[in-house]
Amino acid sequence: MENLPFIIRKMTERDIDEVVRIEQESFPVPWSKEAYLGELKNNFAVYLVCDYEGEIAGYGGMWIVFEEAHITNIAVDKRFRGKGMGRSLLEELERIAREKNALRIVLEVRPSNHVARNLYKSVGFVETSIRKGYYSNNGEDAIVMTKLLF
Repeated sequence: MENLPFIIRKMTERDIDEVVRIEQESFPVPWSKEAYLGELKNNFAVYLVCDYEGEIAGYGGMWIVFEEAHITNIAVDKRFRGKGMGRSLLEELERIAREKNALRIVLEVRPSNHVARNLYKSVGFVETSIRKGYYSNNGEDAIVMTKLLF
């Protein structure tokens, strides 16, 4: 697998249009520009982008509330998938969660999203429960995956 030279940095307002573009190509029920602008003001939220030569190639975000970090979303532009960016975003989110004394990270993933599930498993997440009918567009369940940080 070819890895590209990219940097992971904090998301800024100027990144939002590209983040929303990737969001729209990645998810059947995408978040809006306003939602991301709100997240940048949320004291519990951490949002990162993967910057490849000035282009936003991916992003990820989480909320940290008390001892739990909850990954809200993570996506990589389809042109850059398979280059290690999703893994790098997850690793940096985990580093920040540990720095802020989180004891675990959780996320939801569609059972049909095998690529994401395999990535999460490869960095230590385990399937811990099911949220029935979680996804509003089709009623698909969500698999809750958890990684303990202690």
